[in-house]
Amino acid sequence: MEKLCVIKMRSSIKKRGKIQVILGNLGLYKLYSCTIVDGSQQMRGMLKEIDSVITYGELSKEAAAKLLAKRSMASNIKRYDWKSGELTAFIDDFMSGKKKLVDLKIKRIFRLHPPAGGFERAGKKVAFSLGGAVGYRGKEIANLLERMI
Repeated sequence: MEKLCVIKMRSSIKKRGKIQVILGNLGLYKLYSCTIVDGSQQMRGMLKEIDSVITYGELSKEAAAKLLAKRSMASNIKRYDWKSGELTAFIDDFMSGKKKLVDLKIKRIFRLHPPAGGFERAGKKVAFSLGGAVGYRGKEIANLLERMI
C-alpha cells in the first residue's frame, strides 16, 4: 500500500471542530510538522476534509529515506541513530507495510523547517492546483520535502 506524506501548513485556530479533531488524531499540532500515513480510502477522505490546512501527496522511497535519515527522532531531544545499511532495509519494509515506525521506537511526527525559497506564488491560503501551497500535491510533495528538510 502506498504511503502519504502529510504536512501541516496553516494554523487551525478559528477552524471548525472537525478539522481540529482530525489534526489531533494525526498528531499534527505544530506548524510544519509532518507525518506519514497509509493511502487508504478512509485516510484520503479524512485528508480531504482538512486540505485547507495541510498539504499531502504520495511519498517516494527516496524522499522517505531522506526524511528518516535527517529528521527521525527517538525521543523529544534525541535523534535516531541509524546504523549502516539499516535505513535502506527498513525503508523497503516500511513502504511495503511490513514494518512501522513504532517497531524501531521512532516518533511518528517529524519537525520540519519552513520551505527554503518561500511558498508558491499564490501563498499559503490558496490550493496547490491554483498555484498555492495547501491541498493535494501528488508526487510534487518530494520537492517540498526537499526544501523543508
